[in-house]
Amino acid sequence: MNGRRKSTIIVFIYLILFLLTGRLLPHVFEVSVLSFFVALMLEPVSDYLTKLTGKRFISITISLILFYGFIALIITFLIPVIYQQGKYFLNFMESFIKNKDWEKLSYFKTSPDSKDVINNLINTVKPSLTNWVTHEITKLVATTPSMIATFFFSIVGSVYVSYYLEKFKKISTSYFFPLSSSKPVKIFLKRSYRHMKSYIVGVTIAALFTTVAMGIFLTISNVNSSLLLSSWVFITNYIPIVGVFLEIIPLAIATLMKGITVFIWFWIILIVVHSAAFVIFLKAVQNQSKLNPFWMVIAIIAFTQIIGPIGAFVAVPIAILLKDYWDVFIVPYLKSS
Repeated sequence: MNGRRKSTIIVFIYLILFLLTGRLLPHVFEVSVLSFFVALMLEPVSDYLTKLTGKRFISITISLILFYGFIALIITFLIPVIYQQGKYFLNFMESFIKNKDWEKLSYFKTSPDSKDVINNLINTVKPSLTNWVTHEITKLVATTPSMIATFFFSIVGSVYVSYYLEKFKKISTSYFFPLSSSKPVKIFLKRSYRHMKSYIVGVTIAALFTTVAMGIFLTISNVNSSLLLSSWVFITNYIPIVGVFLEIIPLAIATLMKGITVFIWFWIILIVVHSAAFVIFLKAVQNQSKLNPFWMVIAIIAFTQIIGPIGAFVAVPIAILLKDYWDVFIVPYLKSS
């Protein structure tokens, strides 16, 4: 067996083991993914600081302190507010569905056809939505201790990965692959690392931009729970394509109750902001694998089923890995055959 075939099989085995970890050992998978994610996200900051200081260890230390200092600030000052807004928003949604507060809007008084459409829609989704919310709240309470443990070990893991990432990149080929297969493996690892890094940085910048822009609009529009909804925007923007639809639902309901004018402006701002965020994302991920949006959606659905909720967030990065594997190992084999 030649070196290329060896590397094709070995890399495939590692990819399967990675997916099996997500299925069989979800907490290990979550810690590993979060640790690697934070390290890659902070690497551009560390690289910039290294150019200024000339000391990589100091640069990594500063970037970690800044990042986790910001997280500590959010937990200390914002989490209590988000918690209070979360309770308010749940009561608001319950009143919206049960008491039909939206019928009080002047628009629906003069447009009975629109009122009937929304009434039928709410009656259709109400049982499923109620069961889903109850299930998710119960699940959240039950999994809180494991979430805290995952968060703690992710901090430890991200610190370790950040300091040893450069060394790992240098030794990974010789430690985990036979020398005869080193050339195609190096190409695959360099390409996947570059694509993964550009994707993570790009999606983070786009998510921050969208969160700030929508947060400003919600605050100016005097929408209650604006901080909670802005946090929801940030989370959902890490799920490409599908995340936009998840983002829209609570924001649309909240702005609708502020009146038709605010509701219309919400759609205008949403289109403008997401168009700008898409441009920012494309600019940041110029080196990313060109994935068809159709395959992104398929990947999100598939890996959510295979791994669970975290699969929605890691689906596109995994799809990037699989595409790079296909381009580096399978396509040359098919062409040579």
